[in-house]
Amino acid sequence: MPAQAAMTTLAIHGTTMPSKFLPLGLITALLLITVLLGCAAPSIVKAASKKAAIDLVVQSEMKARSIPGAQVTIVQKGKIVFTGVYGQANIETKQPVTEKTLFQVNSISKAFAGVAALQLVEAGKLNLDAPIASYLDGAPASWSGITVRHIMSHSSGLNEIVDDNVRTLDGAEPDAAWAKVMTLPVKFPPGEKFEYIQTNYVALGKIIEKITGRSFSEFVRARQFRVARMQRTGFAPVSGNKGDLGVATLYTFLTLKIEGMRTVGVERSETLFVRNEVMPEFVRPVGSIQSTSIDMAKWIITLQKLKLMNQGSLEQLWKPQPLYDGSYRAFGPVINAYGLGWPSARRDNHPAVTLTGGARSAVFVYPKDDLTVIVLTNLMGGAPEKFVEQIAAIYQPGIGAEAKQRVSTPL
Repeated sequence: MPAQAAMTTLAIHGTTMPSKFLPLGLITALLLITVLLGCAAPSIVKAASKKAAIDLVVQSEMKARSIPGAQVTIVQKGKIVFTGVYGQANIETKQPVTEKTLFQVNSISKAFAGVAALQLVEAGKLNLDAPIASYLDGAPASWSGITVRHIMSHSSGLNEIVDDNVRTLDGAEPDAAWAKVMTLPVKFPPGEKFEYIQTNYVALGKIIEKITGRSFSEFVRARQFRVARMQRTGFAPVSGNKGDLGVATLYTFLTLKIEGMRTVGVERSETLFVRNEVMPEFVRPVGSIQSTSIDMAKWIITLQKLKLMNQGSLEQLWKPQPLYDGSYRAFGPVINAYGLGWPSARRDNHPAVTLTGGARSAVFVYPKDDLTVIVLTNLMGGAPEKFVEQIAAIYQPGIGAEAKQRVSTPL
């Protein structure tokens, strides 16, 4: 019997194809693949299928959003089960993203500040319900009702010290801007509203430095980066990342429209351009960390294995903080509550802690599902938080329904 007639159809991954349309060599190769997959452990086949699904989601979203480059890492049951790199770290030089490429995680830095604060609580050196004035030199009497918990949950009523373009109040030097903030009246009674203000974490950084006698960055390096073996992670240099080949170049289509100290809108360009962000040392607790998705995964694993704090502290860290009227507020219908540096999706099915940074990075942790999805990109406005749950649904299909909801986050 001729080789072509040896079978009338060939089924590969559920697709049936008449063999007469295939060259003999290709038939042989496809048969070999089929045999190998048939002999492979189900877990290997499943992993290959999930990788294909993740690649499809990530690549289609990158194309739709014009994201130049990205890293994705997934943690399940305390282990990294997937990591992938996509696109370019620098468009002009065509430098590809690798597993070692650093990305700016911006406001995800606040979660590191939250961990640092809870470590001090465990050590008996910090009281979350004590007035911040008891830790801050020169704090005005108007701050006497503001507690550490208020600043960590963005319900303090403080005025803004730095805007989304990292411009300080009145364009002043950091110490002068801090002195100016202390003269301004509190905007509302502490605990009455949720208002996302960078001053809260500038203040927390000062408190951590006062208690430890070390810089914020030194304390975090010693107590988190080193413990989690985050070998690539660090803080953005105060002079910026321009020309650093190890760091993904940041791009955007957006020019922020700022009135006073608040972003009130954006102007969108038709063409992509480089955005340079210079992060002074005083904003390190606010948004200065740069990392890789693998390092971020190591941090989450170390945290969940209770190597950074005990179980009670971790639960307190992630617990949504209610306002005085008992309500919960954050950024929208999905990310709808805020813990101690950790925003969250407070919901019955698949609740999550939902870290986002600069509309370019997202880390979603699903404690009940023992699942974490990390997506880092180099596009301000790429907003991976809007598609991260599609990736999570590949591992836990029940998350799919939640993924259809609109996610709103700050820049």
